[in-house]
Amino acid sequence: MPFFQSGEDLLYYEEKGDGPPLFFVPPPALGTEPFRQQKESLSRKFRVVSFDPAGTGRSPSNARKEHSVQEWSADILALADHLALDKILLCGYSLGGSASQEFAAAFPERIKGLILLCTFPEVNTAFLSAKIQIGEWAAGNDFRALMAQALSVSHTNRQDNRSGLKERIRRSNPALVRSMYYYGRHYKATERLTEITCPVIYIYGEWDPIARPYVNMYRRFLPQVEIVKISGAFHQLPTRNTEEVNAIIAGKYAEQKGADK
Repeated sequence: MPFFQSGEDLLYYEEKGDGPPLFFVPPPALGTEPFRQQKESLSRKFRVVSFDPAGTGRSPSNARKEHSVQEWSADILALADHLALDKILLCGYSLGGSASQEFAAAFPERIKGLILLCTFPEVNTAFLSAKIQIGEWAAGNDFRALMAQALSVSHTNRQDNRSGLKERIRRSNPALVRSMYYYGRHYKATERLTEITCPVIYIYGEWDPIARPYVNMYRRFLPQVEIVKISGAFHQLPTRNTEEVNAIIAGKYAEQKGADK
């Protein structure tokens, strides 16, 4: 299995395809599995890369019990360096968008474009705060079996995809997952959005209570953003609205065959 070194952590990653390098960043505990269908389809046009964040799935756990958004962003940089990539396209899903926005602001010379899937620049709604705190509580009490069942069923009807999600979650380090939820809940990218200079696409579901409140915030603080609404969709866009998401990404970036490798 392929691994890369990021600080003290040895992290598992997957890659498939040839073309512009396209990195996918998941929420805590889910690892590479939410992007199984992106790897299957988009790898015909992109070099699709994803990884299990610290304490998740096949990434071995160490003695640490905390992992900040900034460290998570540094993991993305370490993987790009490991693969000798000068610039990448970066897609952050849900809370994975926090690390992706931090990366785009901190390392503007290393990013070609930013794709945000139903994510947020900060947690300022009671609904989202409560939802993340439930994740903190479940991880903190080591309810991995419950998390595995709930998150796998909510994400997909595909049995292979469900099995992969359950495996990643059950093998996670609950202390590190809890800390990633905690730091994600307190992270604010809003003031740093003006530091993001690359093209940005924000994709959200029409009926997603998590993402919808943040559409106008992105319009305000990120004037170059392109907003795309998927009709009839909720939150689990990579797995539940695969065709629409893949078509949007391919339509925007697949023609960039000259992207840095």
